[in-house]
Amino acid sequence: MGALRAGRRPLGRFSTGHWVMLVAGLVAVVLNFAYLRSQQSTVNVAVAVEDIPAGVRLDAGMLQFTPVHAQGDVQDRMIEVGEVTGLIGMVVTRSIPSGTLMFERDLFMPSATVRAMSIPVDPEHAVGGTLRAGDSVDVLQSADGAARYVLVGAEVLTVSDGSSGALGGSGRYAITVALDAESALEIAAALSEGTLDLVRSTGAAPPAILVYPADELP
Repeated sequence: MGALRAGRRPLGRFSTGHWVMLVAGLVAVVLNFAYLRSQQSTVNVAVAVEDIPAGVRLDAGMLQFTPVHAQGDVQDRMIEVGEVTGLIGMVVTRSIPSGTLMFERDLFMPSATVRAMSIPVDPEHAVGGTLRAGDSVDVLQSADGAARYVLVGAEVLTVSDGSSGALGGSGRYAITVALDAESALEIAAALSEGTLDLVRSTGAAPPAILVYPADELP
């Protein structure tokens, strides 16, 4: 009998207090789940109906809509049915596989420009290859120990990875920027005369010094 009582003692240690704590924990979980569900609703949001490459203009035929149950702050970043009309024609900033949800951050509207020009450059001379559509960039040329700004505050329209074969599989990047006719001529000349570097200048003030060393100023 003593052995039987000893075997029952651990169960006896699960006191009323333990049961109260367990029940309280379960109630908290249920209430938390109910609260989270109350903060969510179902909306129809945009999904890529085909593979969409970076740099193309958004067309309605690229999208379909699917119901999604998500919290309000997440929904605000998705593209809902009623928002599509105002987004048609915007530029897609990243490659989007078919079936992938689309977000407003995946699109941007370039400013009206007269011309666009692609600048081939190695990734290490283009912010490590991290530039993306919508960025602003400055273009610098360096040669013989001197450097100068060729273009300031140009808007990036598209970024193409040379590994895809578009540039012959060279592994280089082509950064397409918006510019005027005169700047296009300067970029073309700079490409033939020295090394180019692209500097992300999104949100930055224009540079105070355009040429280095200073005695290279005209």
